[in-house]
Amino acid sequence: MPDPHVVYVVTAVVVLGLVAWVVVVLSRPVKEGPQAQPLQRAGGPAEAPDAPAASAATARAPSASRSTPPATDPFDRKARLDSHAEIQDNAPSVTVTAEVPVDVEEEEEPTGPNALILVTAVGRTDPGLKRKHNEDAYATLEDHHLFVIADGMGRHAAGEVASQLCVDAISEAFRTGAFGSSRQPPLPRRASRLRASIQLANERILAAAQENDAYAGMGTTVVAAYFSANNQRVYIANVGDSRCYRLRGGKLTQLTTDHTLGAAGIQGKSSSVLSRAVGIEEGVEIDITMESPLPGDIYLLCSDGLSRMVADDVILETLQQVGDLEEATKVLIDKANQGGGRDNITTILVRVDDAKGVSVQLPAAGAR
Repeated sequence: MPDPHVVYVVTAVVVLGLVAWVVVVLSRPVKEGPQAQPLQRAGGPAEAPDAPAASAATARAPSASRSTPPATDPFDRKARLDSHAEIQDNAPSVTVTAEVPVDVEEEEEPTGPNALILVTAVGRTDPGLKRKHNEDAYATLEDHHLFVIADGMGRHAAGEVASQLCVDAISEAFRTGAFGSSRQPPLPRRASRLRASIQLANERILAAAQENDAYAGMGTTVVAAYFSANNQRVYIANVGDSRCYRLRGGKLTQLTTDHTLGAAGIQGKSSSVLSRAVGIEEGVEIDITMESPLPGDIYLLCSDGLSRMVADDVILETLQQVGDLEEATKVLIDKANQGGGRDNITTILVRVDDAKGVSVQLPAAGAR
């Protein structure tokens, strides 16, 4: 039989050992899973366990081997967001580009069935006192309410050719309705027609200059006014230094901007040199202005042979004192010649009247 003292000692040792084991086990920290430990990439440093996924994605460019989630269709009904905050914060930005012809006629005021204004025009041209050739050309297309002046430039008679080509191309486009196609920014339809007709003129002048060495370098200015009687609008286009003025309420206002080096801020002898003209380059930049003509207005289109020889206050005085359009064009040209007549002189005067109460007498049945 074993010694009782030995048994007590062994039992005490075992008990103490068990107690010590329990204490050690209870004192050890509890593991919280794999995310509680830093992740060590092969060949790279450990990543901080608390770094957000979005920050990691921003800091590293995605590699080709990574899979990306499929793009969300912004037009998918299931992908639509409901709350205003979600739409502002998370909704995708969508840009839709459609390469189709744009009809912006709806941007204009509706065209009424009856004319609101009546326009009457008279044009006149004169070679002046210093030039052998008259390099100005003009057209008054009353059926289309269109009025055009072109002032040509070039060696020998090339300026005369350029101005006539310009006026003919614009007139033909309006008579035939063949304005061609354009990739220019959309405009109200009437303004677009005016711009397209000048672009056609630019192409014809450039083609003629390329076919004939004698016409090399020729070009022309242009100013045109296209009235829309049924919605009381006028579209004014210009390239170069031919001008359009408006007389209203005793005040003469220049509606166009000269395209010259002087207008661009360059002074001296070269200030009158054109910075823009029709027929010089493949593309031409055209200024277009829209106005609302009122009954009693008078619009003056002119080449620089008038505006450089006759001061604006003299033009104003003439238009106020001479009521007849035919006579007024003659007086303006006479004053330009009296001022030196150093260039060709062309003027078109357009008077705007109220169409209300104006009756048009139709021919009797069977009359021709």
